[in-house]
Amino acid sequence: MPRRYCPSEGQIIQAFTFALDPTDEQAAKISRFFGARRKAFNWTLDQLKFDVDRYHETGESTSAPSFYSMRKRWNAQKNEVCVNAETDEVWWSEVSKEVFADGVRGATDVDWRWQKSRAGTIKGRKVGFPRFKKRGKDRDRFSFTTGVMRLEADRRHLTLPVLGTLRTHENTRRIERLIALDRAKVLSVTVSRQGEGIIASLRVSVARPQRARVAQPDSTVGIDVGVRRLATVATTTDVIGELANPRALEHRLKELRRLQRQRTRRTRGSRQYKETAAKIARLHAEVAHLRHHTIHVFTTSLAKTHGVIVVEGLDAASLLQQKGLPSARSRRRGLSDAALGEIRRQLRYQCPWYGSTLIEADRFFPSSKTCHACGHVQVIGWQEHWTCEECSSSHQRDDNAAINLARWASLGSVGAPVKRGAEHQTESHSAAGDDTRKGSPALVGQNNSARSAAGVDSLKITQLQR
Repeated sequence: MPRRYCPSEGQIIQAFTFALDPTDEQAAKISRFFGARRKAFNWTLDQLKFDVDRYHETGESTSAPSFYSMRKRWNAQKNEVCVNAETDEVWWSEVSKEVFADGVRGATDVDWRWQKSRAGTIKGRKVGFPRFKKRGKDRDRFSFTTGVMRLEADRRHLTLPVLGTLRTHENTRRIERLIALDRAKVLSVTVSRQGEGIIASLRVSVARPQRARVAQPDSTVGIDVGVRRLATVATTTDVIGELANPRALEHRLKELRRLQRQRTRRTRGSRQYKETAAKIARLHAEVAHLRHHTIHVFTTSLAKTHGVIVVEGLDAASLLQQKGLPSARSRRRGLSDAALGEIRRQLRYQCPWYGSTLIEADRFFPSSKTCHACGHVQVIGWQEHWTCEECSSSHQRDDNAAINLARWASLGSVGAPVKRGAEHQTESHSAAGDDTRKGSPALVGQNNSARSAAGVDSLKITQLQR
């Protein structure tokens, strides 16, 4: 596998996303590029499947597939593959070579993931053999890694290979001024379709300030996430903030059901069917934007304010697999709508930007059912309010969990047993690490260690292994 780009010291990988306003001619080209990437992806996958079938039949093995070998085979056969069925004209020269390369790379990547899943070298559920992509069901996208990728000085246009200069729907000054100051470099651009719109995502290497800018560097808080409240923020003694759950999907669920019933009464492929499908896509986009904006504002405020942030190592994917329980379907929908794992994901890369430290408590730490007054652990089920059997203290579920998580940073644990043999002391690590750097895992630095930020001597600071 090719080695991925690793930014130099003092730089991080950051994405900037802008909506595009292409002309009708540019929109037609973009749609054609989407189809060209699917063509290259499906051709590569067909070749890989053919090699596997031939090995099973004859025992003849080939070299391990790679992006470079498959791209060489594609270049040798593209004159026979990219032929217009009606005019017999070869059309590959009308599309950027980067689009075909992106399709070949995507197919080889998913093939390697399938092989590693079969060998048991990656975590998670078993991955099946990759499927062919189909127009209308595939998430249309393509990427550029070479060629002209330039943000124009007027801050309203983006220039890409073959497509030319496209107008952006919003101002690009956030990244253009960094490029003008030689503090940022565009590494790649991915163009994709989101609902009815066309989105350009710029992968940029950005130089970030190295000095800490946290408003309260000595502050330690715990963050408990949930569905009743999206997040509860607490110190070691008191609750200092709450984030209400916007319930973006739940508030639009009635409208979504009406549109979906309306679409089922339309003839597939008709004008009214496409109009209703566009309304559904627009509704989903509005729901996602509201959810992401709420969480982004919250996590940015946390990273800028507090020196040490403790979150629970929640296994959000397993929570969505609940079956057989009363109202399990609506509960899974509520968990998906809350996006419980998104807060932790965003804090992982935002904390080093502002000099704060992120600590992830053990996944099986019983933060909700551990009394923060005496340390007693008892079964509380789904109750929101409960009373400790030992000291008779009354607790609210989320408030109690947030306080226990805040104490995790200073004590390593709060005295409660942790199930499944997990250690009481969690590994603290820099939130930059593997989420922003695509190379080898990074060691925890002095500026982002829990020991230097909060003066904690009991935490074991190790290298993050993933």
